[in-house]
Amino acid sequence: MKKGIVLFLVAIFIVTACTQQRQLVYLRDLEETSDTNFFVKTQPDYRIQKQDILYIKIYTFNREVSDLINQSSSTYQQNLFQNESSLYINGYSVNDSGYIEVPVLGKIMVLNTTIDETIGAIREKAYEYLKDATIIVKLISFKFTVMGEVNRPGIYRNFNNQLTVLEAIGMAGDINDFGNRRKVLVLRPAKDGTLTYRLDLTKKNLLTSDGFFLLPNDIVYVEPIKSKIFKLNAPSISLFFSTITTLILVLNYIDNTKK
Repeated sequence: MKKGIVLFLVAIFIVTACTQQRQLVYLRDLEETSDTNFFVKTQPDYRIQKQDILYIKIYTFNREVSDLINQSSSTYQQNLFQNESSLYINGYSVNDSGYIEVPVLGKIMVLNTTIDETIGAIREKAYEYLKDATIIVKLISFKFTVMGEVNRPGIYRNFNNQLTVLEAIGMAGDINDFGNRRKVLVLRPAKDGTLTYRLDLTKKNLLTSDGFFLLPNDIVYVEPIKSKIFKLNAPSISLFFSTITTLILVLNYIDNTKK
């Protein structure tokens, strides 16, 4: 009877501690019989916010004017992308009123505009002084945070036009052994508050979720599996079982000695 109890407890321990293979698979409900699956792209348009930093270049046939607007000294060009602080110092920051200030052109409102709309606003301002201006604008303050059960949590920067939640998790070293792929939370700053998206990385509908493509300043949080605490305490539990087994053996020995 006592041995049966011990075996029962050990069986519960093994079943609870084991992680099933299907829990580790991304997008596991995609049809395996089909070579190709198509999902409509749902990437949202990012609208520029306060404190964003922009890279702006204005090209014109008038070299002197171009150099003046673009601050195109060799030192400036070398330091622009050297590190995070140089991006802040040399880029164009959106102030608390929503303006950027470009040499010669002056203040330009860019708050809550897309990159294309910002290019249009700068071009309209530039045409007051230049007739042949070509405008290039890029967002260089695309940072995001990955936290929770990943191998390298932290704040990351993206220098691409788009970023998916899978790419963000990949940059953070993938989900660790304690991460729950079915419970990933994306927090997104919005104009009047914060938007939240609950994602299940094991389901194909992830690819059409509004949280699949990340935007600047998004936070990705990977929740732990329910058995994390149990697994962390596994050595202590194992020691407990060993102690119980030893105690039972001692009691059996005592009983047999009395007989």
